[in-house]
Amino acid sequence: MSDVPANDKLTEIADLGKDFVDTNNEIQYLEGRLADLKKKFNRLSTEMLPYAMQQIGMTSFEIGNRYTIKTQPVLVVKTDKEKMQEIDSWLDSHGHGGMVKFKLEVFLPKSISKEELGAIQDSVEGLGYEYSLTKTIHYQTLNKWSREMEENGEVIPMDLFDVYRGTKTIIVEE
Repeated sequence: MSDVPANDKLTEIADLGKDFVDTNNEIQYLEGRLADLKKKFNRLSTEMLPYAMQQIGMTSFEIGNRYTIKTQPVLVVKTDKEKMQEIDSWLDSHGHGGMVKFKLEVFLPKSISKEELGAIQDSVEGLGYEYSLTKTIHYQTLNKWSREMEENGEVIPMDLFDVYRGTKTIIVEE
């Protein structure tokens, strides 16, 4: 008996390999096309439609009996890691100190014991592990805070936070 596979098995493997490559190529094409469509949609939503509607003082309109197109304000606030100490001080002095959290990353071997894990925060350096400690604000906390600041007419310091204000268009299905 020979160790050479039957010809029909080689044909099957070749067909499966071709199908595999074709499917991969189609996925890559569709992912690229999706990325292009998302860029187009974002431009329509945040630039073209709001601008055209603003030119005539319109904030919403209906398309047929099923969809309403509306514009709404957008506020996006981000933090810069380099300014986090200043941001923390400003938030503390303005009554928003609870927003900033410490983030402790510890690089541990897989073999670490449960006892060591329990004592890790107090003794990271004593255990001899590499670690980093940073301050951070969860993006949802920051978004909620920025909306509240905006609603209350309070100023978000532009020299500390990256602030984007704009308009976006949304589709409301009736």
